[in-house]
Amino acid sequence: MKIDKHNPVHWLLLTSFAIQAITGLILRPFMRKSAIVLYGHKLNGNLLPLYQGCSAAVFFSMDRTYCRALQRNGIRSQWACSFGAAMLLARTRVLVSDHGLHSLEPLLPSYRKAGLKCVDVWHGVPFKGFDADDFRLQQLYDEVWVASESQRQLWIDKFGFPANIVHATGYTRTDQLVRPDMDTASAKQQLGLEPKACGKTILFAPTWQQDDKGRSIYPFGCTEQAFMAALSAVATRHGATVLLRSHLNSGSTATVLSANVLQLPSRDYPDTESILLASDLLICDWSSIAFDFLLLDRPTLFLDVPPPFRKGFSLGPEYRFGAIIGGLPELLQSLETCLIAPERYWQRHQASHQSTRQVVYGECADGNATQRGVNRLNAMLCTAAGR
Repeated sequence: MKIDKHNPVHWLLLTSFAIQAITGLILRPFMRKSAIVLYGHKLNGNLLPLYQGCSAAVFFSMDRTYCRALQRNGIRSQWACSFGAAMLLARTRVLVSDHGLHSLEPLLPSYRKAGLKCVDVWHGVPFKGFDADDFRLQQLYDEVWVASESQRQLWIDKFGFPANIVHATGYTRTDQLVRPDMDTASAKQQLGLEPKACGKTILFAPTWQQDDKGRSIYPFGCTEQAFMAALSAVATRHGATVLLRSHLNSGSTATVLSANVLQLPSRDYPDTESILLASDLLICDWSSIAFDFLLLDRPTLFLDVPPPFRKGFSLGPEYRFGAIIGGLPELLQSLETCLIAPERYWQRHQASHQSTRQVVYGECADGNATQRGVNRLNAMLCTAAGR
């Protein structure tokens, strides 16, 4: 759940969550610690495979409507603002999060003294620059799981994490990309597309405004209407479909869409991996989604626009492994090439794809990240049980 600091209801939810967290801390000495809590905006990304692999896992959220929807689908979930949350926190052995902890954060030192183990599975390999101050909370965790050995070194050297808590497990969500359980046609059908009718799918997935408050998600000074119309025109000529994927933090939705443009905002389509599987090529700027898409070995076009990062880069511009596009005419020409003669794209960029994949993921993109994570969680539970 995204917190709106200007919304009084959200402040009420934060207060209710804090009361349950305090109550849970008081009850912990009297409870057997046997649960794993997964805390995030949605049950997706790196959290979902862990839920599927751990029978002790429960998704935890301040979003009551979302929790109820999960429960109706048979998913173990707990609303953070009811007494059930206090009871769950009292018996939680491991808390796994992919962002901050909201009302639980001030109580974290006390919870850890009471035996709670904390694991961070942050959402992605970043272009965006960070420093140690950005991760003061996560530096207090027991374990931080990252994509590879090279990312582990980045977390230690640049982000200031203690070396003993950072573990190169691979990202659990990338298992679905390395060893997919459905083909591209099935993934398209899951989005409501008919594979033969929709043709090739062009995913446009820009990052949000980040540290540049006046930033538009549409590049090269184009208006929304002009940019989307240009993409739609190319798609029409080739019987293709454009997938517009706005970031969770963007709040941007297109106001005018053509028949061959499908809008997939994060709030309504949280399963990013399924969208990637359904996409034949990607257009992006500085979004970390590029590094997930890299694992599919499909054409990627990078919009060469100013980076919206106040603190520079974590992984620099040299990690853009595909075609780097400097303007709208070049984008449309490159898009035509990828649709008509993709072999020309691969003649120029295959080596870059392979070398970047090796540097970013190393040996961890093997489809076994989830099992490594589940094994670590089960070991923590066994330790709690004294086995």
